[in-house]
Amino acid sequence: MFKQRVLTALILAPLALWAVFYLPLAGFAAFLSLAFLLGAWEWSGFCGLNKRRMRVIYVLLTAVLMALFYNFTPLTGELADNKLLFSLLLLGAAWWLLAIVLVLSFPASQRLWANSDWRRALMGWCTLLPAWAALLFIRGLHYDHSSFYGAWLIFALLGLVWAADIGGYIVGKPFGRTKLLPKVSPGKTLEGLLGGLAFVVLVVTGLLMWLDWPGQPYHWYLAAVLLTLLSVFGDLSESMFKRVAGKKDSGVFLPGHGGILDRIDSLTATAPLYALLLAFFGKQFL
Repeated sequence: MFKQRVLTALILAPLALWAVFYLPLAGFAAFLSLAFLLGAWEWSGFCGLNKRRMRVIYVLLTAVLMALFYNFTPLTGELADNKLLFSLLLLGAAWWLLAIVLVLSFPASQRLWANSDWRRALMGWCTLLPAWAALLFIRGLHYDHSSFYGAWLIFALLGLVWAADIGGYIVGKPFGRTKLLPKVSPGKTLEGLLGGLAFVVLVVTGLLMWLDWPGQPYHWYLAAVLLTLLSVFGDLSESMFKRVAGKKDSGVFLPGHGGILDRIDSLTATAPLYALLLAFFGKQFL
């Protein structure tokens, strides 16, 4: 299993980075949409939609929503002038505030949603669509001036999520004793969470020293800690839905890693807020 996991990661990570840096905007949109539609297929399994026909309908509806949004909403330019995109990102941020409450109050909270297939389906759209739009918006930032500007911003977000995962694993695996939310995810520990936060802070400190980045350092630290905590709840939220659906993994698309959602759960939680921070506070960071 470990060997298979490593081999998949060695293929997946370069492919994702190639798509982020070297595909044109339209190509990146197609690549990202395919990944998120596979995620929608997996989410349909969380909804109790056991018949293949119903799962296909859910994915097709997701594709239609993406196509309508992509065709009628410019994903470049100032966010303040793009009311539909701004509203979708706010919806994403609001959803994750609610998701945090649902996770913290689980299993009592499942009474509000677990018995409704389409309520869970709606929660899937609130998870996937804002994150998808956020990543497209970030990739298109200042694209006319530099085709790599948005790519580096996405890479920074990926690096933060990866750093949190690595730090959490390094500390949580050997030293994890205090269960974080055992009713949601028995494997998550407080020590792992603190390890992830510590590693992210070390990475941010190293980057600030190496790059001599402009802006106030506390802005970076505050944003990094906030996004790291949100990434943890992205993971916990998916664990909550998997637990209710009786699944160990979200899917089987990635050998050794489970499904697409198992890889992008932290990204779906952090991307909308990250896009909002860049749009309205970016000049203080960059």
